[in-house]
Amino acid sequence: MAAVTDVGTLLISMPEIADLADVQRAVVTTWRRRHPDFPAPVTGPGLDASIPMFHAPDVLRWLAANPRRGNRQVETADLRLYLLRCLGQRLGARPLLAAASALLCLRHLDDEPLAPAVAPGGVAGDGLIAALRARAEQADPRDELLLSEVRALGAEADWLAPAVDELVEAAYNTRDAFGRLLAARHRLGVPELCADAVVPRLAALMAQLSGAPERARETGSVEVADPAAGAGDLLAAVHAAVGEDYEVRLRGIVPDRFLARLARRRFTVAGLARRDVDIRATAATRRAATRGAGPDAVVSCLPFQPAEERDAVAVLAAVRGLADTLRPGQTAVLLGPAEALVDPLPVHRPAVRRRDELLTTGLVEAVISLPGGMVPFRPGYRTALWVLRHERDTPARGRVLLADLSDRELTDDLVDTLVLDVVTWRRDGFAPDQRSRALTSQASIQDLKARPGAAPMALTAPRPAGEPTRRAARAVVRLREIEDEVTALAGAGLAGAGAGAGARPAAGALVAMRDDPRALPTAAIGRLASTTATGGGLLRLLPGTRIAPGDVRPASAGHHPLVGAQELSGASRFDSRKVDRVVLADAYPRARLTEPGDIVVTTSPRFGVHLDEPGSSIIEFPARGLRLTDAGRAVLTPRVLAALLVAAAPTGRTPGAVRAPRRLEDLYIAALPEPVVRDLDTLLAATDARRGRLRRELDLLDELRRTTVNGLADGTLTLIAAPAEQNRGAPAEPAGH
Repeated sequence: MAAVTDVGTLLISMPEIADLADVQRAVVTTWRRRHPDFPAPVTGPGLDASIPMFHAPDVLRWLAANPRRGNRQVETADLRLYLLRCLGQRLGARPLLAAASALLCLRHLDDEPLAPAVAPGGVAGDGLIAALRARAEQADPRDELLLSEVRALGAEADWLAPAVDELVEAAYNTRDAFGRLLAARHRLGVPELCADAVVPRLAALMAQLSGAPERARETGSVEVADPAAGAGDLLAAVHAAVGEDYEVRLRGIVPDRFLARLARRRFTVAGLARRDVDIRATAATRRAATRGAGPDAVVSCLPFQPAEERDAVAVLAAVRGLADTLRPGQTAVLLGPAEALVDPLPVHRPAVRRRDELLTTGLVEAVISLPGGMVPFRPGYRTALWVLRHERDTPARGRVLLADLSDRELTDDLVDTLVLDVVTWRRDGFAPDQRSRALTSQASIQDLKARPGAAPMALTAPRPAGEPTRRAARAVVRLREIEDEVTALAGAGLAGAGAGAGARPAAGALVAMRDDPRALPTAAIGRLASTTATGGGLLRLLPGTRIAPGDVRPASAGHHPLVGAQELSGASRFDSRKVDRVVLADAYPRARLTEPGDIVVTTSPRFGVHLDEPGSSIIEFPARGLRLTDAGRAVLTPRVLAALLVAAAPTGRTPGAVRAPRRLEDLYIAALPEPVVRDLDTLLAATDARRGRLRRELDLLDELRRTTVNGLADGTLTLIAAPAEQNRGAPAEPAGH
């Protein structure tokens, strides 16, 4: 932590400089060596010479003056905020945030400097404290915002008031200063401010889906509630989405008085009138947050529970309780655990009946599975959104809109597209079938309800988006274009070589549009591996083996190829890593070798699939294997299964997520008819053979290039004229030679 010496000099260490500039610790050492103007270490009594300490204001000014240094631009406001945080170590994190935010709100209300006559670092004595208390009593006589916090100030006001003034001046206004204070919440050491905070793009998505901006444009005002407001992040996102031109009234319930007063100060500084902000900490008013006349929109996060204690029935009961309060035209956007809101649930559990009941109410407008990392404080917490809306008459009754974004990064463009998909679906003024949707698909509620004997299925299981006939027509046209381009690139020579006996027609010639384009039934990998039928399941899941790095040998020194995430992600070539058979038998007696036709799959660090045709390989953890049983080979082939897995695979892990978007068992593959499986296997075999020849040609060209360049570089080879050029330059040989 930053240190303050006896004479009041604020010192900062090299690890803290790296943290502030968002760089590695070694980068700070490089700055010291390369830049003569970098501040020199502070020396003096009481300082350890082995731990360099620097004058914090000098370092921060140097960073602000050199915007290319570091991964974030340090501005003057960052300097003031950092100094405020370091000085606040004397006070404690929670009291510091309460006092600093109260002083910011006080300066916003009366628009006067907090310590006009005191220079930064000076001593004001009792006069400053008395003046601040008098101003607080005048600005907040009912103690709804800041009076208690200002009255609690003691000697710390001597440095805190000037520091807050400097922060305001550096940020240009109190609103931006308050925003910077909350943006640094993860550095302030107040866990309740970070625990349930969502990423800004998700807050913006929820605000847009709530319909509050449209309601404000229609009526000139909108009222929004959050039964679990916390620091007010979601309400602030709605306020930002609505804008300054319309009247916004905010209601909220928070768990304690500290957060309630902080949220009220936040919205007061944001420009809202006190009468338009009703955020309380009393449980008695929780029901009032959504009942009575009722808000126009509700945005909220369901309370977090650890996975060991999470109860899907309780989660769905909370959703139902809020849904029952909606009046016609009202919308609620709820964020909760994906396990209860979208994941497959056992058919005979009470949670399934609860979810089915909610779907049949007709209040569920959209169900959205979100990428990981949406709650940064809990990166492993998988979340989903439910959009509830009470519509009297809608052409989409009996249907719900579904979107699976678990493998998509939540960008601004994605948010805009998703919002357009949802708000133009069944809300007033729009017809569900008059616009194609880019990220969502409609589903019948009857198809989503659990049925006895049917496999549990995720609500947002991948379903094709768009109208089937149009998709089919576009696919056929694109296949023709690809085939023409491949033929043009291959040239007459390759075409002639492939025109022998047994050659298959081009892919475009084999594919045509179905007479009745429609979605095929799908099955989850986990279900196929556990289906009870004559002969057992269709698949067997094979575990991977953890191989110690010291037991891995190059291709020339081992026997069994190692297939893992490195090979499947392209970091290593297949057959480049092997394990000796003796080492395998001694150190890994439970390791299982693959058989010809086994499929190796990994979901981490990104999805990858490999068909192991020769077999006798070792599957390296975290990769796993899939093996078709005798019953499975009657309806699938290994090559087709691998291709279907690639088609069903997520695109990758999103930034901030710590897990893959879907487990291997949760991947859904299409159930193709048996004749289609046979023809597709033949087509895939032909394309794989052609890819193998081209890959071998590329390998030979790489070796030719490498050998030639190396020989020229070490002086053992030289270049000679091409044979045709030699013949043109040589004299004609006499007849008979």
